[in-house]
Formats: sequence, C-alpha cells, structure tokens
Amino acid sequence: MPSLRRTRKKLQKQVIRWTIWLGITFIFVLGMFSGFSWVERQVRNLNLPRTIAEVNGAAISRQQYEQELMRVSQFASQRLSPMDWAFYKEQVFNNLVDAELIRQEAYRRRINVTRADINKRIDEILQFQLSSLKGQYERDKDFRDLVREKYGSLDAMVGDLRSQMSKQRKQIEQEILEEKLRQSVESEIKVTEDDLIARYTKFKVRHIFISSDRFLPKVKSPSEQDRKQAREKALQKAKELQERILKGEDFAKVAEKESDNAVTKTKGGDLGELSSDSLKWLIGEDAPFVLAKMKPGEISEPIEGFNGYHIVKLEGKRVELPKDYNKVRYRCEEKKCGNIWLGEKGEKKCPKCGSEKIKQIGERKKDLMDELRQQRFQENWTKLLRDLRQNAKIEIYDQELKAIATSREGKTDEAIRYYREALRIFNENPDARNHFIYPDVIHYQLSRLYMGQGKLKEAEREIRKALEYSDDNDLHMQLGSILMLQGKKEAALKQFLKVSNSNPTPSQRFALANYFDQLGQKEMAKKQRKLAEKESGSGGFSIPLTVR
Repeated sequence: MPSLRRTRKKLQKQVIRWTIWLGITFIFVLGMFSGFSWVERQVRNLNLPRTIAEVNGAAISRQQYEQELMRVSQFASQRLSPMDWAFYKEQVFNNLVDAELIRQEAYRRRINVTRADINKRIDEILQFQLSSLKGQYERDKDFRDLVREKYGSLDAMVGDLRSQMSKQRKQIEQEILEEKLRQSVESEIKVTEDDLIARYTKFKVRHIFISSDRFLPKVKSPSEQDRKQAREKALQKAKELQERILKGEDFAKVAEKESDNAVTKTKGGDLGELSSDSLKWLIGEDAPFVLAKMKPGEISEPIEGFNGYHIVKLEGKRVELPKDYNKVRYRCEEKKCGNIWLGEKGEKKCPKCGSEKIKQIGERKKDLMDELRQQRFQENWTKLLRDLRQNAKIEIYDQELKAIATSREGKTDEAIRYYREALRIFNENPDARNHFIYPDVIHYQLSRLYMGQGKLKEAEREIRKALEYSDDNDLHMQLGSILMLQGKKEAALKQFLKVSNSNPTPSQRFALANYFDQLGQKEMAKKQRKLAEKESGSGGFSIPLTVR
C-alpha cells in the first residue's frame, strides 16, 4: 500500500492537472460561442509589426500577444483600469517570452512532444470533461436526453468536443513540453541525509554589507550600465574590506564603520543565529553552501546578495533536528480502526485500539527529504528561468513594449520617445483600440516617467490627458498625488474627494486615508480607514487587479 504522503501528493498533482484541464476546457467552450473570431484578427492598415519580438531568433507574433490580452480582459472580474493594463501588458509579454525560452530549452535537452502525447492528453481532458458534465445531473437519463437533444448521440458530442480541442493543440503541446522539462530538472536533483542535516544547521554569524546603491550616480533614474558598474565597485570594496580583516583588523569594528546595514552595523554586524533558509534571504542564495564548508572563526569571500555583497564571519554552528526526525509512520490494519500515527521504531501495538495488526508505511526523515527535494526543485526551476532570461537575445519591435523595456533599463528619454510613437499610431488609426493600443494607458505611463524625472508639470499634463479618455479612480489618485507634490493642496483634495465619492475599492480607501492625513483631514482619513476595514472584512473585498 502506498504511504499517506504519496497518496496525498498524487491527489494534489491530479487536482493541479484537473485545474489546468478546466482552464483549457473553458477556453475552447468560450471559443465555441465566440467562434474564435478574435484569433483570426489581422493587423490591417496599421503601422504595427506582425512580429512583436524575437527571442533568440524565434518570432512572437502580434496574434499570440493579442490572444493573451483578450483572455486577460475576458477572465477579469471587473473592468481593467489603465494601471491594470499597464501591468498586464508587460506581464503577458514576459509570459510569452518565458514560454518560448522553455520551448527552446526543452528542445536543447532533446525533449519532444509527440502526436501520441497530445492525443493522449486530449483523451484525458475529454474523459474528465464528460465525467464533470455527467456529475451535473442527478439521473443518467437526464444527461443522455441532453446529449440526444443537442448532438444526436454521445459519439457526435465527443467528436464535436474533440474537434474543438484540436484547435488547442499548440497550447496543449506547450503544457506537456513544460511538464517534461520540469521532470528533466527534477531528475537532476539528488538529496542526501547530509543535505537534510545541513538544512537544520544553525549558523551564528556576523556580516558586513556593501550596498551597490552607494556607488550609483546621483541621478533619478540610473541606467542598467550604471547599476552594473555600481555592483562591480561594491564587489571591489568588499574584497578590500575582506583583505583588511584577514590582515588582522577586528571584524566587528570594520562592520561598525563600513557596513551599509544600518541595523546590524551598530552591533558589529551581529546577525545572531540563522537557519539555512534565513541565510538565503538575508545574505544570498549561496550563503548556506559557503558557510557549510567553513569552520568557526573563518571569514568568507564576498557573497553576492540581492543588492550588493556580504562578507561573513562564522562564529559557530550547531545542528537542531526536528523532534520527530527519527520517528516512523504506522497504520493500523484493523478494519474498524485504520489509525495512522507517528511513533518510535519497533512499536508493536496501535495506541488507539491496541491491535497488533499494524504496518510501517513511512519515515518522517524521508518525508523531510521529499520536502527538501521539492524546495530544491523550485529553486533550480526559478534559477533556470532566470538564467535563460539573462542569456537570451530578445529583440522587441512593438513600440509600447519597447517603451516598457527601456524604462526598466532606466532609459527614460528613450522610453518616452517610444510611447510618443505608440500615441502617433493611435492618433492616425481609429482601429488601434481593437489592437489594445489605449491612449489613457500610454499617457498614464508617460506621467509616471515624467514624475521619475521630477518634471511634475509634464506629469500633470499627461495624467490629465489620460483622464480625457478614462474617468478612472486610479488616474484621479495619481493626479492628486502630483498636485500635492506641487503644493496645490486644495486641487489635490478635490481629486481625492472625487475618488471617495466614486465607490473606491478598499485598497483605494486605505490610500485615500493616507493622503487625507497628509492634507490634515483627519476625520476624512478616519472615515476612509473605517470603510476600508469594513469592506475588506465583509467578504465583498477582492484583491485589486492593479499592482503598484
């Protein structure tokens, strides 16, 4: 008999797969009603590239991009604001890039999806769908009557559904390809008991943090090149400090003088006792592996962290295993009992019914190793995607996506130019909205870029233009914040009052409360917080689509 843990994991995987199948089923059922007309739309009479980008030479078509944006708009539980669209456009593009990189990596590993694989998956989806449809009827006769009325026969219904599913072969192929790549990555992971013990090792450490930010030029939007040079200078500084300590300087005194961690520098860099997971968060991903090889008293090489480099002194380490580490799992075979429990090795009786018909079905140590293996897999998968991104050659041809990418790199003037070009395309083509080119979204993005440059008048101008196209609460909030920065408090208050009277979301009410506080309107702030807390706890609150 399989262990309870294995059974639970198997069921979890089935639930995940069923969820994916339901999503695919929803998409093709939606297509049955819409005729997939949006898939067939072509870019006509517009100065828009049919290929929005190339990833290592492989094209991502505008049709793919627009299909995904259409799905976002159809699945959204509420109308998307300009801020939502600004976020989702970037997210959809990144997802398409990741899907292409996964496809390329799978083929590099000689992972293929056969026609038989796809047909098998379609059969599984159809069987699951038929079971779900049957489950909606109390009597089998009612289901058969429906099938006879709409399709004539069950075979005709299955044939029709199979035909619809065949239109989703590419999506199914991509899903299977990613599953096989995940299996390939998982097969490379080896976990030993020594690895497990290392996970439960506590490290007593001090550190000196050298932030890259201290070497950035004093400009509002540093470029990617600026950040790269700052990181190189931080590494060089960390090496210099390490050399000074190795020559005899006191670690704690150097930390007090040189560390960029304001909290720990006053304590000589003391971080206390940390687990491996905590080391990853506070120092860097490589920290547990580096410290595991060190002896107390030793000083590490600079360890790369999230935003700089750390020099670490190991002062001690100890192993703290879970109390149930050596326990085993038993199941009582007595039919009336079936008790499952963790106990010591060699137990003879069920603690619940006293029966000697018991069976060992697992070990806690093995459960912990499985958890560590899953954690390592997630880390390796995330690292693989990150490395594929960093090493990819991505050429972007769509003006709006170019603007998003260059703004991320700190090239603000270049991003503004690309957004202006996207606006020109909109102004010259009435059909541009059908291709998800929204002027309110573009003006909102321009306003954000000008704010980053400290050009508040230009930022105000752009957000007012966005409001000409969309009377949106988030845009009024943005305008209010710009007016506050310019010292126009009365005008800002009018914008915030307009939002407060326009059925804002709980998250918007919390933001309004903060703005009202800054404007000295304490009663208004109190009222908005009270309403936000009430709406958040009433069950009517949903996570806002807008990501700031």
